[in-house]
Amino acid sequence: MNDLKNQVDNRWPDRYFAAIFTTQRSQSGDDVYEIMAGRMITLAQKQQGFLGLESVRGDDGMGITVSYWTDRKAIQDWGRQAEHLSVQGMGRQEFYQWYRIRIAEVLTDRGFMSGDAVVAGPVA
Repeated sequence: MNDLKNQVDNRWPDRYFAAIFTTQRSQSGDDVYEIMAGRMITLAQKQQGFLGLESVRGDDGMGITVSYWTDRKAIQDWGRQAEHLSVQGMGRQEFYQWYRIRIAEVLTDRGFMSGDAVVAGPVA
């Protein structure tokens, strides 16, 4: 899922936060994982402060999901959401060999869309 169009249309604040979730999938639970991942995206989209999400996964099972939020409190609230907490436990037991979560503040945002000029956000 790519939210560059929303960013280009200035629907996002000048400064915002990213939760970067880097994972290595285990070899089990593919069907359940897909259901739970889809549910977590739907649930995150309903959370106060959610801006968007980008996610990729390689054939080797390595994945990176970046979710974007208005502030750190929104990320903390998402991390403590009851259903999300339950699925986190499943992730540790069944879905991932390992994962790492990083939180970053986005100070500069630039983008390009084919046929358009380069779009630049505020430079810090």
